[in-house]
Amino acid sequence: MIKNKGCDCKKCKSCCWRSPGWFGSMKEVKGSAKIVGMSVKDFAKEFLIREWWAGKGEDVFVPAPRRNFGRLSKEKKKLEKEMRFIGLWKDEELKNCKGFVRASWGHNLMSGYACIFLTKDERCIVHESKPTECRETFGCKKSTNRKIREQMSKYWKKHQDFISYLME
Repeated sequence: MIKNKGCDCKKCKSCCWRSPGWFGSMKEVKGSAKIVGMSVKDFAKEFLIREWWAGKGEDVFVPAPRRNFGRLSKEKKKLEKEMRFIGLWKDEELKNCKGFVRASWGHNLMSGYACIFLTKDERCIVHESKPTECRETFGCKKSTNRKIREQMSKYWKKHQDFISYLME
């Protein structure tokens, strides 16, 4: 059984509903896979998407947690019910395929859906190896580093072979 740890403050919990953060290193991805007891490839296929950073003429792929489209906030549930009633909402619009796929447009910009790592008791199952962005820029321990994504994209640009490995 996974022991749930992590911050219990409202700021941190709200971030898990707003914007799952990018992993900052291979070590974090491997550490999170170990916590949930999976191989790194299986972990990536089950829990991660490939976000991208469009920088200086080339895309850089970055591993990030999926949204849990099965866990909607109360507000999102109400909106979904209304939109289904008038025929504007289809389940297919929320699917982002299984597997370590490139994120559909705006995947991590969609609010009202929990991060895949957020448990029902509002704790992070991979807290000890959670993504850099979650740890350094979201929630109660905000950093003043406004260039965190740029720094992470530089790291991942040098490690696209790891991203390719996860896609095999």
